[in-house]
Amino acid sequence: MKENKCFEELLENISEKQYIGLGNPNAKILFIGKEAGADSELEMFHGSFKSWKEKKFNYSARYIPNEVKNRNLNHTWQRYQKLYDCILSKLNINLDKEDKYEISFIENVFTTELSNLHAPNTKDAKKQEKFKEELKLRKADYFKSQFIQQFPVIIIFASDNEYIETYPGEVCELFNVKFNSLYDHNSKDKIWVHFENENEKKPKLLIHTRQLTNRITAELIPNICEIIVNFIRENSIQIETK
Repeated sequence: MKENKCFEELLENISEKQYIGLGNPNAKILFIGKEAGADSELEMFHGSFKSWKEKKFNYSARYIPNEVKNRNLNHTWQRYQKLYDCILSKLNINLDKEDKYEISFIENVFTTELSNLHAPNTKDAKKQEKFKEELKLRKADYFKSQFIQQFPVIIIFASDNEYIETYPGEVCELFNVKFNSLYDHNSKDKIWVHFENENEKKPKLLIHTRQLTNRITAELIPNICEIIVNFIRENSIQIETK
């Protein structure tokens, strides 16, 4: 993997307790979820500060999951994969997948979480004693880093105001963007579209929508895909990093 100065600076300056993420740090696309899904009583290693410093794993290498829960097309990462496949298809890029459950989006996407605290689900996550305190610290530290700010395409999958406020709210201030429009007003699943602040010199798209869990509408992923592909084409962004 080629050196990423912003990412290396992040690892030099961030608290060791902060969750970093998974995928390719050199990517042009950033996916942000609510929290990593894991037992809160167990230590989270994969995607942690420690795991990135030790460099024992290649988190941008595609793989075919063996776990039953991950071999389910309704699983969050399978939904991420569906969105990624849609983007590649619209851009006429070869999908080249060996298995329908194969996770390949991590080759050209970096993914992280709003919360630093992992939990099996959102309900349990919000019950944790330091949930709000940790969230506030993470926004001021991790999400204000140059590494996070430099992504030209950011999608936040969290419409719960306890994680981050929808428009009008904190998205614009935190990511230095300006609200543009609510995509498809009649859709059940809302998509708030933001673009770079007037002072920004580089194009940036930020999409804020709901978590890609069960019961999403059939049009949500295609709608997100359309917004992203139009932006990529208009700004000649090369999303393939390898």
